[in-house]
Amino acid sequence: MQVAIIGAGPRGLAVAERLINLADDSIQLDVQIFDPYVIGGRVWDPFIPQNKLFLMNTFIDQVTLFTDDTIEHVGKPLHGPTLFQWLQSDAADFLAKHKEFDDAYLAEISHLTAPSDFATRGMMGIYAAWYFEWLQKRLRSNQTLNFTKQNVNNINSIGTKYQVILSDGTQILANQVVLALGHVSNELTEEEAGFKLFASENNLKYLPPMHPAEANLAQLTNNDTVIIRGLGLSFYDYMAGLSIGKGGYFSREVDGELIYHPSGKEPHIIAGSRSGVPLHARGRNEKDTSEVYEPTFFTLPALEALRAAGHGQIKYSDFEKLLVKELTYKHLLNRIDSPAVNLTYDQAQALKQALLSSGDLNATAADFGLIDEPAFDINEIRQPAKNLPININYQDWMMQYLAFDIQDARLGNKQAPFAGAFDILRDLRDRIRFVVEHEYFSADEYELFLRYFKPLDVMLSVGPPLQRVEQLRALMKAGIAEIMGANLQVITDDKKFVARDSRGNKVYGNALVDARVGATNIDLSVNSLIINLRNQGILSAAVWTRTDGSTYRLGAANADVRTLEVITKTGERMQNLYIYGIPLEGKKWFGTVIPRPGVNTVILREAAWIAQQILA
Repeated sequence: MQVAIIGAGPRGLAVAERLINLADDSIQLDVQIFDPYVIGGRVWDPFIPQNKLFLMNTFIDQVTLFTDDTIEHVGKPLHGPTLFQWLQSDAADFLAKHKEFDDAYLAEISHLTAPSDFATRGMMGIYAAWYFEWLQKRLRSNQTLNFTKQNVNNINSIGTKYQVILSDGTQILANQVVLALGHVSNELTEEEAGFKLFASENNLKYLPPMHPAEANLAQLTNNDTVIIRGLGLSFYDYMAGLSIGKGGYFSREVDGELIYHPSGKEPHIIAGSRSGVPLHARGRNEKDTSEVYEPTFFTLPALEALRAAGHGQIKYSDFEKLLVKELTYKHLLNRIDSPAVNLTYDQAQALKQALLSSGDLNATAADFGLIDEPAFDINEIRQPAKNLPININYQDWMMQYLAFDIQDARLGNKQAPFAGAFDILRDLRDRIRFVVEHEYFSADEYELFLRYFKPLDVMLSVGPPLQRVEQLRALMKAGIAEIMGANLQVITDDKKFVARDSRGNKVYGNALVDARVGATNIDLSVNSLIINLRNQGILSAAVWTRTDGSTYRLGAANADVRTLEVITKTGERMQNLYIYGIPLEGKKWFGTVIPRPGVNTVILREAAWIAQQILA
């Protein structure tokens, strides 16, 4: 049996591992992995210089490439070290034997001593390279596993097999194909193409949506004023690249505050977004490797009850109300248990009991005298500056906002009133995936889910390491960075980029950075494989039909969410052609994660299921 896996990231490696370890000795199994980058894939490529600087946003003891007993469909799990355990054991020896990796990674190991540290993205790529070597050593005599550093340009169906065509023209026949593609580039939108043309005509600089590690930041100098559109994870990458990457450094004062020491090579950074606020910092980790919050209100029985009341589907407003109740409950529990709260033990226990049957958690807390901190108001959290008087200096307010976020996050992802509540969204993702995949929402309600919940979830639970938020505040204090108000809009005027916000601010820049990775969009992808499969009608964007008969498409590839087999433009199921991960984002929910041990993590779960079907 010949299996072709397109993509050498964690998803592709996970399928390869399951195939090798589950295959019967009687089967001749030949597994070929293809990727134009390296083992580990594009995001984690250790040979891209900026990946020695950019950080993962997952704690190193919550990262693994190995299966365990919690994984559904796993067959026999294959235990192995987490990223943290590997750094403590085999990493140094592996790097010593592989001189192709930069010495900076060997130095990094000495700094990654705690389970809650954050590794660079390049280090994740080296962990993947070690894993691939380790996997090859487990091959039996009837098995092969090879990696070809090359792009797959096309796949043709030939009877029950597939012809895999590489970029150099080589053709390989496979019985089974797995599309484990990550983020791929898209065509520029009309606006982005306009910015690119305007920049070229006026001697300006424009960086369209891309992986920040691949951006040419050398062209941005201390003579530039850089407008950055976006305050998400990519923003923090650009922030690091334009500060530490320019030779500056941070130091911590006696009081714990971070101070930035500029090199003089930094450009001036002006950043903004629709919300006008950066993502919240990840709380200092207090959780064990596989520790997951168990909800009290946002439970499957409660969701099933909503579904039954809605004759088989639920309204988005009811979904959000139930989820916000869970977040509020966790917030209040953390406040009740805080040493700063003046409640006796009996009062605290009585309040906790009262919350379980409360229809209004904040009101119940207030009845017990718990009113000494800001209430957990989801609308205020969504738009914290909405009611900010226009005469208030936004930079001063933002400094205070970041200081509060930093102080709260330092309390930990279990105990902090806000960061502790936000963090449970990460633990509830599988439940939300279940709701999406089992069509609890109609197409109309799912559209509302994506419009309102998706940005909220990103804002609260997808944040950067705490140190990055501290660094942003230090850069603002040093006068190198500033944040604009909500509803950032960028236009072109007078041979400059012009940014405006809802507070009436207006700034000019000679450089513009769109700080985001292109969204999943099968229709707009410039990846040659996706283009050719799209032209054949094999890959097409999934379509949702509203109750009024109108339709919308999100860019996700159409596939059977249960078997992960591709569904063609005409509705045909492509047997033995599987797709999973980021290309299904929208059809499925939040696949942009890294495998975590001990929690039935989605990447390893789906990889095991694909392997089981292939071997069946």
